Amino acid sequence: MLKTYFKIFFVTGGLFFLGMLFSDLTLMPFREALISAVSSGLLFGLTMAAVLGTAQILKVRRAAAGEQGRDLYSTTQVREFESGLEYSRLFASVTHYLQKVRGFELTENDADSGRAAARSKFNFTTFGNSVTVRLEKRPGAPTLVRIVSRPLLPTLMCDYGENYRVARGLEDHLKGTQL
Repeated sequence: MLKTYFKIFFVTGGLFFLGMLFSDLTLMPFREALISAVSSGLLFGLTMAAVLGTAQILKVRRAAAGEQGRDLYSTTQVREFESGLEYSRLFASVTHYLQKVRGFELTENDADSGRAAARSKFNFTTFGNSVTVRLEKRPGAPTLVRIVSRPLLPTLMCDYGENYRVARGLEDHLKGTQL
């Protein structure tokens, strides 16, 4: 949770500091410009961390509904679990969920290598999502499923739980198919 606040603070505050420093250097001496830019960067970074960080944490907590243990607040969500479902049926269930349930566009669909990738349309929380699913066949053991959901824009600091919902939804769908 603190990582979310620190990430937002350092990125927004640092960029604002640099912008203010270059702007202030044209108007005042270096020492005054530096002091002004540092104070502006700190203030802006703290404000953005408080607003965006709190919104991210509250939205993810609501989506997680009490789940603990993972890096819930990260914009990149990774899920790994084993599935006893037949491999071809498992792969078909993955592509069905991504295309029909979530409405994503498949960008990769290779059942032989066990890899499916998809991306969502533009949305205002993540500017679009990218989901990659890898299925690993293991002789005499259940298939290993690895789901990675992330924003299309890698520099995005907040997704308000969108990638968490995608990864968890696919995991729940696949586990429900096994029943």
